[in-house]
This record gives sequence, C-alpha cells and structure tokens, in this order.
Amino acid sequence: MDGFTIEMMCCESVIENEIAKGCTQKQVAQSYALALKSSWKTDWKRVNDAIIKRWSFAGLNRIKNLAWSGKCFDKPKDKPTA
Repeated sequence: MDGFTIEMMCCESVIENEIAKGCTQKQVAQSYALALKSSWKTDWKRVNDAIIKRWSFAGLNRIKNLAWSGKCFDKPKDKPTA
C-alpha cells in the first residue's frame, strides 16, 4: 500500500455506517486501512469504540491486524474443482 495517498473523507462515518449495515470485519478492515492512508484527521477513538461496541476488543485487534498488514485486500483463494 505504499506509494499513494487516499483521500477518504469522514472516515468515522464511513466505518460507523458499514458496521450499522452489517459489513464483515474484513470489509471494515478495508476501510480502516484506507483511513490509515488518508490525510483526513480521523477520530480513532470514535472508530475503535464503534468497532468494540459491535465486535469486542478482540474484534478490534483482528480488524487492526488485517488493516495494518494489508491482508484485508487479499483475494480469496480459488477452491479446487473436482
């Protein structure tokens, strides 16, 4: 994810909306990762509190690990066909 800038606005609202709409942890982690790269002054306490409220502290750690590592953007592996 190096070498580019993302200008995601209202990162807090985007992530809160994703949580409210039932997005998965991986989907939220994708927005979290984009917010990390954005120059928007994100209120991380607000974002992290919303994630903890929905999934717990362990869920927040999973989302952060996916976001910081970039694994949230990994494509699912194809299942072998018989």
